[in-house]
Amino acid sequence: MSVNVRIAQRILYSAILVVALIYTIVPLWGPQADMWETIAAMDAISESPLDPRNPLLDLPGETSPRFTPYTVLWGIVERLFDLPLFTTAALASLVNALLFFTGLHRVIRTITPDPRAPLWIIPVMLVGWGRGWGEANGYQFEQFFATMSYAGTFTYGLCFHGLAELNRYLSSGSRRGLGLYIVLGVLAFWSHPITALLLFAMGFAWSFARAPFKTAVLLQAAPFAALAACWLWPYFDYPTVLFRGSTEAWYRVRLFDGQLLRIGPVILGIFVATYYALRRRYNEVTLALLLALAIYLFSWALDIQIGSRFVFYGAIFAHICIGLFLMERFSDLRLGSILERGVVLFVLGAVFMAGGYYRVKKLDRDWQPVVEHYQSTGGDILEPWEDIRFLRDYLNDNSVVMVEDTVGWRIPAVTQARLVAQAKGNPLMAAEVAQRRADVVQFFSGPATTDERRELIVKYHCTHVLVDSRNLQRADAALDHDLALLTEPLTAAPPYRLLRVKP
Repeated sequence: MSVNVRIAQRILYSAILVVALIYTIVPLWGPQADMWETIAAMDAISESPLDPRNPLLDLPGETSPRFTPYTVLWGIVERLFDLPLFTTAALASLVNALLFFTGLHRVIRTITPDPRAPLWIIPVMLVGWGRGWGEANGYQFEQFFATMSYAGTFTYGLCFHGLAELNRYLSSGSRRGLGLYIVLGVLAFWSHPITALLLFAMGFAWSFARAPFKTAVLLQAAPFAALAACWLWPYFDYPTVLFRGSTEAWYRVRLFDGQLLRIGPVILGIFVATYYALRRRYNEVTLALLLALAIYLFSWALDIQIGSRFVFYGAIFAHICIGLFLMERFSDLRLGSILERGVVLFVLGAVFMAGGYYRVKKLDRDWQPVVEHYQSTGGDILEPWEDIRFLRDYLNDNSVVMVEDTVGWRIPAVTQARLVAQAKGNPLMAAEVAQRRADVVQFFSGPATTDERRELIVKYHCTHVLVDSRNLQRADAALDHDLALLTEPLTAAPPYRLLRVKP
């Protein structure tokens, strides 16, 4: 490796670390970010590692699928070192970023020994998108750093390292590499089964491209081993999560909509992969892209939600192809024909100019409130829980709050209180979640009598009611009258009013 390439790699990874640090100091989690429930799960594990409570609802812990190896690990870290909850989340973010990029670097090294490859592939992956998606597993620049602390990012890292270990077995026959591939596959599947499918898709492509047919077939036992291991997980009924979660529409994502505008330059990777396939180069990458594309299109045709995530996994392989193409062609740009130069410059522009435009536009929108708050307060950092911080003085782990599900998502992580209803589905108890949502709607929006509201308060053991004045236009006309009978004012911090339930 030349000195210049080594220096460039250090600059790239140092820049990534600096950005990661900024995002841990000022986490850009929206009110509906999955991280709120993940943090609440870490805290529940910290309080009782062997028998945690449901992180959101006043129920036992086996009703939540959030107690995965990821939240269990960080909950125990929080308990052992007596860390503040959001410090634990920040540490998890940095570890996830380290796991992701070290694993990705190892994967790139399985494809090509050229040390320049990460310098091209990683920027292409972070920048080379259209509008992108706001869903977990989206790894365009602003989305990746905003979701570093997600279990999905942690699992991405496990997948990349797992593939590197599989490749070690394929190239040298290392039994340790094979064992680590299986172990990392199980941990990935336990942590985030949808993301773990990436590892098994990569494992399929790498084994059939690099191993004898019989060996490649035998290696496909790894996904079944991971599936079988789910029956061993002690915190909840994992098989129910897997089979019900993949068949019921308990939660829908928007990964089948507006694909071309959202993926943007990623589409060029398909053409580059075709170019390499015709020349029998990078067979494992082109096969992995073909597999991901086939699964995504099949899932799109049959509206199988779990398969929609393969748009991200296909993007990984498409980006790798684009990065390899630019690495190989850019250094010889002067030697190529006019057509070849034009193609390379077009790909460069599509990835870094068009893709960069969307990244800058999204970053400006995300950071504008933070910058305005910093300027107006003379240096105060805007925290994503700032507007409900006051609730810590009034709520604790014995509190149960009647609040609209979309308003209350952050409350358990910030105060340790529990909610009547949660904002997102839960395959372990889909009917229970739906009923709770309906009851909360009835409480606030009616029609409901005073007795019916009292019954709901008793049913869910409510200690407090939180009203968001921004939603009063859809509130029942009798709500204020009934709240005056059933509760007493505790505090107000517009747009919120916190009320205490009368004995």
